Amino acid sequence: MRRPILFACFAGALYAALFTVEHIRTPDPFDPVTLAADIAELLLLIGAVVFTANMLVESRDMRRERAALMEGLVHARRDSEHWRKTARAHVEGLSRAISTQFRAWELTSAEADVAGLMLKGLSHKEIAALRDSTVATVRQHAASVYRKSNLTNRTQLIAFFLEDLLMPDIGADGTPSNVSVLRQSSRD
Repeated sequence: MRRPILFACFAGALYAALFTVEHIRTPDPFDPVTLAADIAELLLLIGAVVFTANMLVESRDMRRERAALMEGLVHARRDSEHWRKTARAHVEGLSRAISTQFRAWELTSAEADVAGLMLKGLSHKEIAALRDSTVATVRQHAASVYRKSNLTNRTQLIAFFLEDLLMPDIGADGTPSNVSVLRQSSRD
């Protein structure tokens, strides 16, 4: 049993013992109504002590969980910052390549902005809120991007830029290693 709950039970038992001793020593005649009221009071006090002890345990557990979450967040931020630093040159190069492609497609600055936000995965509604415009305007810009790029949808737009980045590793036999792993697992 948890220590605070054990303490609460012990405190309740002590109070019950004191209550019993008090009633034995009282010179008043036995009254069942008074005894019932005293027992109800005793049960309420014991319940309050047990509830308080339980809340202390829950509070301690929440503090521990919060500390663990904060530690995890610190690690995640540190890992993220490390990734950003190591990938910065590649990301900057990709950003320049994307901007160059947008210029080759002759996108306006608004269309390029919308296309960039779509590449980041934002919905039309989110883009409209960020750009302080309407969803209809964002849809018009997106349609213009698709038309100028000869692509038909967001998936093709994203694939256009990510296809070469996500190339599979090529094994010694010239086949993608992840494909051979898939073939191997399908045989098993």
